[in-house]
Amino acid sequence: MACAQKLSELKYEFLGRGLSDQIPFHATENSVGTRKRVIQSLCSTSDHGCTVHSIYCDKHLAHPSLHTPERFYSLIGGALAKYLLKAVNPMADPIILMFDSALSAKQRNAFIKAVKPTLNLIGRAHHIMFKPVKEDVNGQIADYYAWSLFRSLEAKDDSWLKSLPHNHTTFDMFQRGHTRYW
Repeated sequence: MACAQKLSELKYEFLGRGLSDQIPFHATENSVGTRKRVIQSLCSTSDHGCTVHSIYCDKHLAHPSLHTPERFYSLIGGALAKYLLKAVNPMADPIILMFDSALSAKQRNAFIKAVKPTLNLIGRAHHIMFKPVKEDVNGQIADYYAWSLFRSLEAKDDSWLKSLPHNHTTFDMFQRGHTRYW
């Protein structure tokens, strides 16, 4: 994937310049200059080969029955699996889902329990993996998209999101919600 290669090249450029404190690329921890360089590297090729799908929601619209992390991550996992069921045709076999390791074991189990039945319907081999996102180049790319989307939604600053390649779809899980529970 061209975008992963470009990000790897940037990493070694930074190492060569003594900027190891800016690696790994993690949007919330990187300087503004590093963020610009990361986004520049992702946009530097016309065929970057990167498609990003973001599922998000405003937690304030979540019904109180979904407030425990396990229930909430089960909901997210189920939505992701349903999306994959529709989008799987162009995907390679096996399907590999990588998630940040920030979830506790209980939260991971709830997530897997919600995702597995739908993934089994796809009829393709699949693997679910939890590891620190910032240790994987594709995780770093996903982190930049997620951070940029968050900035756009929370701070009304869409400049970062607009700077990224536009092979990006978003889905607001509570788009029809109107009751704020907390």
